[in-house]
Amino acid sequence: MAIFYLPELKQHAKEILLNEEESKHCVRVLRAKEGDNLTLVNGKGLSAQAIIIDANPKKCKAQPKEFTIHPATKDIHVAVCPTKNADRMEWFIEKAVELGLTKVTFLMAKNNERNLINIERLEKIAISAMKQSKRYYLPEILPMTRIDTFTANFPSGYIAHCHEEGDKHPVLQTLTNAPIMIGPEGDFTRDEVELAKKNGYVSLDFGSFRLRTETAALAAVFYLLK
Repeated sequence: MAIFYLPELKQHAKEILLNEEESKHCVRVLRAKEGDNLTLVNGKGLSAQAIIIDANPKKCKAQPKEFTIHPATKDIHVAVCPTKNADRMEWFIEKAVELGLTKVTFLMAKNNERNLINIERLEKIAISAMKQSKRYYLPEILPMTRIDTFTANFPSGYIAHCHEEGDKHPVLQTLTNAPIMIGPEGDFTRDEVELAKKNGYVSLDFGSFRLRTETAALAAVFYLLK
């Protein structure tokens, strides 16, 4: 059964009106008609089973039959510096949402190749991934944030970097429920690492192999899920 995103969906609603984009996808692309069933999600844990009562390709109307409140998933927060190639961040968002990402912050670091992101496009990718993977929570995508601001707002966590340190925490051990910071293609500077550590961050050891930024960010999601 197709899943449609309706952020204004509320429990006990008598009628539901899909927006134009979802109506077009439902009626014109999927060729849904009156009497067909569909699933609606609001990205905040609420879903509804509904039946189409007006298959209008611009304002598809449905009548809900059953509402379900889904329990919140584990908090998975990754803070990552955007890559020079925007496609790589889009790939990361898609796969991370499928795995269970709940929040992503984009960091401004000295060695960043890019300091601009298209949040609107990334949100569309996240919505599509949420629906495709049958998840009920849409992750929060936070704008570009300075490292000092981020570590002050989210004290204590993990920072992955390539600098040699003897006290790096092995990722094979269980991690606490805290953000993981992933550096740019040129890595975090030592000053940025020290700043994070002063705010309670622990250096992570991702092993002897060097990972691309988007690969390390996706690995961070996996490690936080464990």
